[in-house]
Amino acid sequence: MLLAGATPSRFPCTCSAGRTHPSSTESAKMKLSKQQLNLFHDFGFLIFRQLLSAEEMARYSREFNAGLDSWIEGGQHDGKSRHYASLMEEKSPFIAGLAHDSRFADVAEQLMGKDVLAIAVDGNYHVSDTHWHPDTRSLDYMAVKFCIYPDPLDGDTGALRVIPGSHRDPFHSQISREPESAYNIAQADVPAFTFESQPGDVLVFNVALWHAAFGGDNHRRQGVVVYYEDPDTPEATVAIQAQMRGNHRAFAQAGRPMYGPYWRSIDDDRHQRWIRRLGELEALETH
Repeated sequence: MLLAGATPSRFPCTCSAGRTHPSSTESAKMKLSKQQLNLFHDFGFLIFRQLLSAEEMARYSREFNAGLDSWIEGGQHDGKSRHYASLMEEKSPFIAGLAHDSRFADVAEQLMGKDVLAIAVDGNYHVSDTHWHPDTRSLDYMAVKFCIYPDPLDGDTGALRVIPGSHRDPFHSQISREPESAYNIAQADVPAFTFESQPGDVLVFNVALWHAAFGGDNHRRQGVVVYYEDPDTPEATVAIQAQMRGNHRAFAQAGRPMYGPYWRSIDDDRHQRWIRRLGELEALETH
């Protein structure tokens, strides 16, 4: 279901032909326009068509599968339940490197208007509908999530849906997780924008934005790159530290560290600044 008057082809986006994977020291910085920044501020998301090339997506797909399978007991997705895996390990060097790729890190910095911290690079096998939710209910800090889909998706096959403008109060707090009782409509009929995509397309959204997905098979692949703001207020610092404790607990339950040796050792100046800063925030280790 598309928001009235909006289609994937007409929604404003940054159309960037895929190119060779750059290093974070590359001189050309991906510069967003004032209009794009306004769009993100007001609606909570941006679309980048063909940000990753066909060659990059082929490698992405291979590393995604290897990374996910290494986390699954038995080594293969059974299609019965959702599976999650960190892609910040040596099995997925290209995917892990997207965190400090200028097409991602530079955009995150511009969207938040400050330094950022790369928090997670991960992948999911989704097997059923994902009902409406934001990734955080705290508006004390800002974070963004880049979504990458290795397979074509539309509204009937599990494409991401977002409710434009739902990342800010009062709208954010007014939306119900149970539209059947609140609005007398089905989850899939909530008015929304649907991100119909081809491999190489990327959507970035404020993690406070309400989003969902419906339909599709039991092998739906989604990869994400997540950044938090580098906090400079007591409120943001406390909120991020609390969120990071929850993140670390989830990894501990899976019997793995959130940040393993490979991620900590990536030879990139910006990446190593993130590692140091997370340490200063007492957010690098499980506490």
